[in-house]
Amino acid sequence: MESNPNHNTDQFTASNGQEEELNLRDLLRVAHSHSSFITSFTLIVILLAGLYAFLWPPTYEATTTVKVPDISQTAQGMLRMLVPMSGSGDPIQTYVEICQSQTVAASVAKALKLSSLAEYSNLTDQEITEKLLKKTVKVTNVKTSNVLSITTRSHDPQLAASLANTWAQAFIAVNLDVSHKGAQSKREFLEGQAKEMKARLNSPHLRLNDESKADEVIYAQLLQELQQAQIEEKVNDAGIVVVDTGVVPEKPVSPKKLLTLILGLLLGLAGGLQGAFLLERFQDRLKHEDQLKKTTGLANLAVIPDFKEEYPEGMAPPDPKERFSPKVLIQNPVFQHAYYRESFKIFRTNLTYARADKPVKVVTVLSSGPEEGKTLVNANLAISLAQAGKKVLLVDADLRKSSVRKIFGIENGMETGLPLALTGQRPWKELTRPSGVENLDLIPNTVAPPNPAELLGSETMRKLIEDFRKTYDYVVLDGAPVLPVTDSVVLSTYMDGVLLLARWNATRSHELHKALSHLRNVGAPILGTVLNFVQMKKNLYGYGYGYGYGGYGKYRYGSETHTEQEAKK
Repeated sequence: MESNPNHNTDQFTASNGQEEELNLRDLLRVAHSHSSFITSFTLIVILLAGLYAFLWPPTYEATTTVKVPDISQTAQGMLRMLVPMSGSGDPIQTYVEICQSQTVAASVAKALKLSSLAEYSNLTDQEITEKLLKKTVKVTNVKTSNVLSITTRSHDPQLAASLANTWAQAFIAVNLDVSHKGAQSKREFLEGQAKEMKARLNSPHLRLNDESKADEVIYAQLLQELQQAQIEEKVNDAGIVVVDTGVVPEKPVSPKKLLTLILGLLLGLAGGLQGAFLLERFQDRLKHEDQLKKTTGLANLAVIPDFKEEYPEGMAPPDPKERFSPKVLIQNPVFQHAYYRESFKIFRTNLTYARADKPVKVVTVLSSGPEEGKTLVNANLAISLAQAGKKVLLVDADLRKSSVRKIFGIENGMETGLPLALTGQRPWKELTRPSGVENLDLIPNTVAPPNPAELLGSETMRKLIEDFRKTYDYVVLDGAPVLPVTDSVVLSTYMDGVLLLARWNATRSHELHKALSHLRNVGAPILGTVLNFVQMKKNLYGYGYGYGYGGYGKYRYGSETHTEQEAKK
């Protein structure tokens, strides 16, 4: 048995483990292949975005700005600052924390009687306070200055402005209250200290010395500070002023209808593309030549388009059930100037140079499973070889589901087929029939033997193939699919070359791997792959390839605008 000269197990393993690169061509291919899914997904997202934009209650925003005392004030001014600001923390941040405290929020809720409004009617006082702090109000320091911005939101524009202004007034009131309490605490402390010092100075046991003179100085200073504290306690100014009052907003800040729809479009497209790639991986179907190469590690010898795409306008393509019909053979006049026919010329050329050590005379195109179009490819390959002036024999070696005779329109008459020659019942030359194509003979089959694998793997089969070689330039055998049965696996060892076929958007990668493994296990001379039934026009497949649709777009069916030399290639 001959091994494939191009076979490289390490290369295959490396290729199998290689990460697929995402490029623009892959993106376009996947997007075009799953355009319906992407469009549907995008429309759903846009619809949801539209429902939000047009049905969700609008939200209005109002802002009030206030100026708090400057920490660079004099010592007298600093005494008027709030008690919490005497610590080591950031004074401005202290104001921010007070402004968004529960005390301020509760004061605002009480002042505006929020519990009576529909927006807050189902909430307790504590829940109203929490909602105000978490969702309604935002306090920020404007550019690290001593100005605070109080921003409020509401579905009612009037309420949004009232909340911002009332919040500023409540903030001022709370700060003033804190200031009063601080001044009161200071006064009470100084009063106590002054009382004690006075009692000490009035003591009969006090001696006139330096210590008593120091106590008198301290007592005088305490009286002075006490007087200042009493003044501060009566001051009704926290040093905070409103810079800008909140005005009733005319337009809502959300939802922004146009922006929401644009975001819906972008998110829909992004999500649709991501979903398309997930579908692509989940389906595990081969859709591209590069994908086929990465999956198998083999060269691809041909890309065969879906013949239904090649029928001219005004002429209905054959029904999918008629794929075993003369209508889909490349000698059909409708394919004269089509890429379907040209793809087999490319296949023929690539096959001729597939092996450098010996010519490929006996060949078969095998598929991993049924319904992938191997019989049609084998038949058209044989016709293409015959059109090149070579003497060709096409043998139906699929002894379980023979189809060659259907494609060439041969009636099911007397018994004929390879099993009769293998069992010695008739000489093989008596079984050959003309195909209707010059230089091409057929051995169709109408016999279903009970032991096809044994017949195809027999020494008689090997000798029969040697006889075929002596008479014909090329022998093309159409075998059974690889995975369901072993018929083609044993037959493959007698070939000069085996091509593994994948059907576009149907064959799965793991199926192809398994079929390839079966063939390699017996040392089949695998030359490469063929990608079949490619919907090139609908899926942008032809772009980027030397033999894409672009090279044939100028031809018209039945036209004579091309040269005779091109037509007869």
